[in-house]
Amino acid sequence: MKFLFFISGDYIELGRQEVIHLFQIKKPKYSGRIIVSELNDSILNSRKQRLALTKKIYKVLFECNRKDLIKSVKEFDWNSIFEKSFCVRSTKLKNAKSDYSEKQLASHIWRKLNNPKVDLENAKTNIEFFVSREKIYCGLLQFENHEEFESRKSHKRPFPHPSSLHPKIARALVNITGIKENEILLDPFCGMGGLLIESSLMGIKSVGYDISKIMAEGCKQNLKFFKIKNSRVMVKNALNIDKKFDYVATDLPYGLNSNVCTSNENGDWKDHRLNRKIDKKDFEAKLEIFYLKFLVNLRKKLRKKAVIVFPNYVDYRKLLKKSKFKIEKEFSNYVHKSLTRKIVKMS
Repeated sequence: MKFLFFISGDYIELGRQEVIHLFQIKKPKYSGRIIVSELNDSILNSRKQRLALTKKIYKVLFECNRKDLIKSVKEFDWNSIFEKSFCVRSTKLKNAKSDYSEKQLASHIWRKLNNPKVDLENAKTNIEFFVSREKIYCGLLQFENHEEFESRKSHKRPFPHPSSLHPKIARALVNITGIKENEILLDPFCGMGGLLIESSLMGIKSVGYDISKIMAEGCKQNLKFFKIKNSRVMVKNALNIDKKFDYVATDLPYGLNSNVCTSNENGDWKDHRLNRKIDKKDFEAKLEIFYLKFLVNLRKKLRKKAVIVFPNYVDYRKLLKKSKFKIEKEFSNYVHKSLTRKIVKMS
């Protein structure tokens, strides 16, 4: 069966990758905010609740060229999918122009139904047309994402931290690893626990390391606040991972010790111990050494896949090559003018 995923507009590329990796789609078709793919019903139903960056999922009723739209609408058996009431929506992709209004399309469907009823607010049958420059997809709504990510943002946790990932991004990173519900995820730089919270809420067991006792305790409090019971947090140096894990997901610290060194939006680095600015190039060189040590150790302990977030100002490709990792996919997430996250899936 063919399904259409409508991606939320804030992190489009990340949303595409989440769908592709979570459902292991081999040859996706995508246009702007939609991905279309053949997919088994059971796989969709077992994993759709895990999605972070997909707003809605539709079963594709038909696809056609723009010139054949009305013909396709007239030929489709609308009674076969109709339940009690219906509404019609139309979404234009990549500045495409729509030749027909929602009202016009709905009128054609109305005439094909045995007992038609329109309900624009709470329809049981939600039909949507996705219009691109060349092709039109007609979909029947199957799933709408109502996950309350905003309630788990950093400032709403007992122990917040300004550099914490948005819960949507954290969940998407876990999904991009391809991990299944019966497997264990490691976050070796867990901080305040964003990745642990999201993975655990999806039914995935997780383990978090942090070298800071204060951060580890804060993480435990956050997990307790969200009633997380399938995650463990340990005070541990990420350079000394001492057991093997199938999957790893982590947002690397952007300072050698995030409690000591921080940067601002102007790209200035400050050492709080000495209360002075430090040389950016020298800092970045030391940071790369730190990352390389971590990656070399991780290479020995990783069984399957890792998704690592690097800051854009380090040569992560060089580091991954030195540590003998294979890059499977990489893409960017803009944060502000001096920081873009580079997200890399590797094995």
